[in-house]
Amino acid sequence: MKIDFRLYSDSTYIFKRIYEFDSIKNETFEGNFKLLNDTLICYGDFNFNGLIKNNFIESNQEYEKYEIINSKIKSNIKIDFKKFPTYTTFAFGKSKKYNRFNETAIPYELTENDLIKIDSILPICMNKTSYFKGVKKTDNYSKQCVATKNRNDEIEVWINCACSGIAKESFKYFIGAVYDGGHCFFRLKINLTTKECFDVVVNGY
Repeated sequence: MKIDFRLYSDSTYIFKRIYEFDSIKNETFEGNFKLLNDTLICYGDFNFNGLIKNNFIESNQEYEKYEIINSKIKSNIKIDFKKFPTYTTFAFGKSKKYNRFNETAIPYELTENDLIKIDSILPICMNKTSYFKGVKKTDNYSKQCVATKNRNDEIEVWINCACSGIAKESFKYFIGAVYDGGHCFFRLKINLTTKECFDVVVNGY
């Protein structure tokens, strides 16, 4: 599925879901929008509330976002994902699906330095399980990251990993549930402050 999301100068939008192999499912939504600083609010067929950052429009309601391909709207860029092509980040929200943190967690916005730390710690975490012995790099995995601060003011990151060949495109745009696939799909948490890893789950094991 592809998304075509267009905003026009008259404050109208057209949002399309395009199914390449099943066009009968294609959907088109239209309506009006307004921008409040870096927040986008859409009304009409497609009710949406999201934040513009890092060259994406990210939903405040779901772990879902849309890449900005061409726009005059300025985006607050803290991470240049061209430097981190196998990573994507999503903002934590207690009301969103797939919430993997406790009630005291608060959102934390990852930086490029944080991603560098994750990239160095992740292979160490993987090698602590029998499924990934000998792993030195994780370039062949796509990584989705959701970060929080815990009650001790420590940074905790939930990382959802998938073999890049399987999730090459979709991993950038939404977090979904996969219940099989073996070691091609796994997830864990890393405490960036203490450099500890925990809650490691490998699909099918």
